Amino acid sequence: MKILRVDMSSLETRFEDLPEELTVVGGRGLSARILNKEVPPTTDPLGPEAKLVIAGGPLAGTLAPSCGRISVGGKSPLTMGIKEANAGGPTAQKLDRLGIRAIVVEGSPKVDKLHLLLINKDGVTLQDADKYKGMKTYALVEAVKPLGENAAVISIGPAGERRWKGASVAFTDKDGHASRHAGRGGLGALMGAKGLKAIVVDDKGAPAVSMADKDAHREILTNWTKVVKEDPQLQGFSRHGTPAGIVALRGLGSMPSKNYSSEDTPGFEKLGGEALEKLGQERGGRMDACMPGCIVKCSVIFHDANGKHVTSAFEYETIALLGTNLGISDPDEVAKMDRFCDEMGLDTIELGSAMGVAASAGKMEMENVASAWALLDEVEKGTEFGEILGNGVVATSKALGVSRVPAFKGQAIPAHDGRVCKPCGVTYATSPMGADHTAGLSYEDPMNKEGQVDKSFNMQVVMGMVDSLGYCLLASPSDHGAATGFFLGLLKARYGLEMTAEELLEIGKQTLRDELKFNEAAEFSTIHGPDPEFVRNEPLAPTGSVFDVDPGEVASIWERL
Repeated sequence: MKILRVDMSSLETRFEDLPEELTVVGGRGLSARILNKEVPPTTDPLGPEAKLVIAGGPLAGTLAPSCGRISVGGKSPLTMGIKEANAGGPTAQKLDRLGIRAIVVEGSPKVDKLHLLLINKDGVTLQDADKYKGMKTYALVEAVKPLGENAAVISIGPAGERRWKGASVAFTDKDGHASRHAGRGGLGALMGAKGLKAIVVDDKGAPAVSMADKDAHREILTNWTKVVKEDPQLQGFSRHGTPAGIVALRGLGSMPSKNYSSEDTPGFEKLGGEALEKLGQERGGRMDACMPGCIVKCSVIFHDANGKHVTSAFEYETIALLGTNLGISDPDEVAKMDRFCDEMGLDTIELGSAMGVAASAGKMEMENVASAWALLDEVEKGTEFGEILGNGVVATSKALGVSRVPAFKGQAIPAHDGRVCKPCGVTYATSPMGADHTAGLSYEDPMNKEGQVDKSFNMQVVMGMVDSLGYCLLASPSDHGAATGFFLGLLKARYGLEMTAEELLEIGKQTLRDELKFNEAAEFSTIHGPDPEFVRNEPLAPTGSVFDVDPGEVASIWERL
């Protein structure tokens, strides 16, 4: 396997061998190792010393179910610490077939120009991309189709070009929609600072990945299909996707409403999994896989009233932050806002949170769809306040003089409130990622303040491992031991390596060590104020719960490493 180096200062590319000791490490773990070794922690995240790492997992090209997630890593302009965000789609699978584990983008263009990177079986080329300047992601994908009809496209929208701190990196799904986003941390701004508008990955004509034991691989996949088909949790995701839990989570108060308050959003049930399933049946929408080979198929394909495609990733977090957090319950309007963010290249969580703060300061009216679209119009036009919103919830709060800031370590709180989901609260307060539910999410006995630090720690280790393997957590069965056996079997079938469950977990632990080490020397450890006070002193309806896990115990979490 190879690492592709792209130097934007000299506009040169080169390949180097993936170190043997990293054979089974990809995604977040590989990104953390590269950044720790090569990037000064105090560097300007948008400067020439910063690096952008795009990495797949060690099993992506096998087409094993749900093993093809793609990671983006770098120093975050939002948190000023190390950051990884990942997405679905076929990009990692195609890179693996081309023999590439990671792309490392370094340097900065000497002149203010945009470039496109084309990767195929014949090699790598950098092309002038100024003609795509200002282009939104969906339009860009159509424009680059002549470069590879079935290629995967990595791109930024106008937000990334503007280097906004809420900018995402877009990936196409298996149908070619720019709907899968590595959203958190503003990593789209890094790609924009590198002068890289898009990467086109075309694996046409590339050979299948080599396997140490094809028969064993085939048997593992057959058995895994049975596990997925018999698991009620996974079948629930297959039917309703991530919106499956909306009614239950809103009932707990965990799903945010009206700027993370106790005030309810009328009609929120219309955004729930069963309601969206019915709407999909009426309009021709469906549940589908974002990448080839996935058998869970939890992606909600949303169509409008005329049966026209709107978005291929109508997910819980987006529905919560652009929906109920703004008091909006109309699924059509929320889906259009999701599409807007996908085309602009913006994190729906960060923008939705910023808009909620703006509403609390009188810049929009809760429950008023037209008022929300007026703010999005400012974002699209890049007005002064539109730019503030595009730079995230902390920037918005500061500009409006708001002291109740729904963020940990510079990043907006996602759609799992730490007052109700206390393991999440611990994760937000301690993760190298800032407030990021994907860093460690658990709803096991969520409102009991005891034992939550251990739960958060365990989940953060698991996620460090999962994100390094390129696996989709939403495809995890109720029996976690089955998943461990699945990973070990697949790694042996592909690479011939005998590994233990402890060695797998060590990948997660080492990833966290690397990230924590980077952040200790970065501004992340010094610039952020205290965690938001309202989660500890503002009871959340209907349970009246607050985040009351002992601060001393929270602070001790990494002693377990």
